[in-house]
Amino acid sequence: MNLVFDYFHNLSERIRFGKWQLLLLPVLFSIIGIYIGISTLEKGAIPFKSFAVENLLLPLIFFAAGFLLPVSIWRRYVIRFSNGQGILWNKEGLSMASFLIIFAVILQVSAIWGDRAWDKIPITNKVNGTREYYTEAQVLAMESGVLNTSKKNAITQLRRQLSIFSRPFQVGEFVKIFLMIFAAKILTDMRAKKQFKLGREFFLFPVLTILPVGFFTFLMPNYSMLAIYSLIVFFMLFLQEMDFKPRLLLIVILTIPMLMASYVSNLESDSEVLDRHGVNRVRAFFHENESGNDQQNEALQALANGKIIGRGLDKGTIKHRLYGARNDFAYSVLGEELGLWLMLPITVAMAGFLFACFWVAARIEPVDKNEMLAQNIAWGIAIIFSLNVLLHIGVNLRLLPATGQPLSFVSAGGANLIMNFFLMGMLVQISSLIKEKT
Repeated sequence: MNLVFDYFHNLSERIRFGKWQLLLLPVLFSIIGIYIGISTLEKGAIPFKSFAVENLLLPLIFFAAGFLLPVSIWRRYVIRFSNGQGILWNKEGLSMASFLIIFAVILQVSAIWGDRAWDKIPITNKVNGTREYYTEAQVLAMESGVLNTSKKNAITQLRRQLSIFSRPFQVGEFVKIFLMIFAAKILTDMRAKKQFKLGREFFLFPVLTILPVGFFTFLMPNYSMLAIYSLIVFFMLFLQEMDFKPRLLLIVILTIPMLMASYVSNLESDSEVLDRHGVNRVRAFFHENESGNDQQNEALQALANGKIIGRGLDKGTIKHRLYGARNDFAYSVLGEELGLWLMLPITVAMAGFLFACFWVAARIEPVDKNEMLAQNIAWGIAIIFSLNVLLHIGVNLRLLPATGQPLSFVSAGGANLIMNFFLMGMLVQISSLIKEKT
């Protein structure tokens, strides 16, 4: 009965004091995303019923799940904090945060050694009507007229997808959230014990959080997602209160990926190291005239075609031949049709949304471990949204190597969209903790 009373009392508080205006911009972005999804589908073959389920019903359900699952009672009933006990378990049993990280690993293992048909693209032969499946690298090679199936693919296809009820989804979208919650749990324990110093716990934290999912992400192989997981954990740690020395060490660590990128850029084009998905894209980024830049060049051309006023709604042409237009290059698709004069306010609105996410986390002044956990999760949510937006726009403007990151709420993709709304549900209910300061 205690659980039921606490839950409904907490629910009324969240409904009353939650900052519901946080939803305004995500809903607007989602409407734009629905337009992109419809405009890039083949005309006359739009599955409206399926589209409505994936873009309206499922996001709403997951938003409700994120809002109804109260962070403020996780400590007592789910996360099971216990001072002096182990990180993964305590006297009450395995913590829910530990279960989530274990489940994330299970998802990754299932994707790596499960059904790989979802990693290939179906193409119908117009001559004999047969339907065959090709990897992304083979599709790009066919488009350029240099496909030779006897040779090894230029890009190793990722093993990152599973299917539920005949619908594919990328496990990385779920792993990001589970990893973030696990990191928030450990950071809350460290914060309560004042362990943000150059000690064993400080160095053990990234190993415990990154190693379980990082190892299997490496096996996929998906180096861009591995970098994103690391950045989520890095910035969640960086935002904690700590002395100058550990913060300086974190800044030094941030230079490691820059050095690795410099190393890859200097490799020869036939190097064995490049025979991994993502790594060859890093080298291609530094060699503009070599193959591997086709998608980003097309995305830049789409933005150039849009100029100031744009071509007009549904008058873009590059979106029909650009692979990944609905997902990885949604920003460029919009730019070609809307032009600079409309893309600028949309970009400013995205920046304003990210600011609002960080504002919620910054305004919380935790007085116990409940609110510490909520604040750390809020930081994690803001970081995930920021990485999605910054990496997506950076790739579309060719400021960064291709990473395949979607634009939050805009890019098509069931798993990405529903997870975004799940995070929004959590953020709105966490925002109710700042009611005393308003």
